[in-house]
Amino acid sequence: MRNFLNLRTLVASMALTGAILMGSSTASAGDYCHAPRYSYKNVTVYESVRKPYEYTVVKYDHCGDPYLVTRTAWKTVQVPVTVRVKVQY
Repeated sequence: MRNFLNLRTLVASMALTGAILMGSSTASAGDYCHAPRYSYKNVTVYESVRKPYEYTVVKYDHCGDPYLVTRTAWKTVQVPVTVRVKVQY
């Protein structure tokens, strides 16, 4: 009976050791998970900006005399903007 318990303990310990070794042998040297590396790069993007501009219009009063009126209008222009972007390599 004592030999049977020792044999069972020996088999269980060998099975446990084999499982541990098989689990640890699946990873290779370059297969580990590591933190990604980043660098920063300046990129030029274009943004839409509304800008006011003025123009002059000739109007006439009730007597028919001309006078100038300055009007303000808006136009949308593309403005280059430099943005710093994180790039993974």
